[in-house]
Amino acid sequence: MLILVLIICLCIGSYYFWITKQRNERFANHGQMSISYLFQERPGQYSGDRSIKSGVLVIHSRSHDEKLKHATIKHVHLQHPDLRIHLEQSLALPFQHDELSKPEVSVRYKVIKNDIDTVDLTGVNTTITGKLHFLSGASKTFKVTIPISGLYQEQGQN
Repeated sequence: MLILVLIICLCIGSYYFWITKQRNERFANHGQMSISYLFQERPGQYSGDRSIKSGVLVIHSRSHDEKLKHATIKHVHLQHPDLRIHLEQSLALPFQHDELSKPEVSVRYKVIKNDIDTVDLTGVNTTITGKLHFLSGASKTFKVTIPISGLYQEQGQN
């Protein structure tokens, strides 16, 4: 009886591991995403409140699948102990299939510690979860972890 329970638990665990791995690889099969950031130059620049320090993550997208229409971003988690992101609504990230246009959306973050003047986010991992939407009407969930490439101004010059 104990062996049967262990086999069932092993099967269920393997199934969830396989589903998670498929969800993590799903985005790479259809498109690319990169992230750059801006840090506010003066207090209140993005929020209007001079006591809050904040910045913006800019998410860039590109697709190599003609059937991919857009992605809905549900959660963004910045893996930095001093920063916090809270999405109040889902974001729609369009995909373009040509090289000329590079669609992007921005997500604001807040600095939790008041004694930090500037933050270098280059290389900090960001986990993004959401759904991919296709022209056929189908959708698939995805989860991707991407390191931040650098400042937005530098990203635009490359």
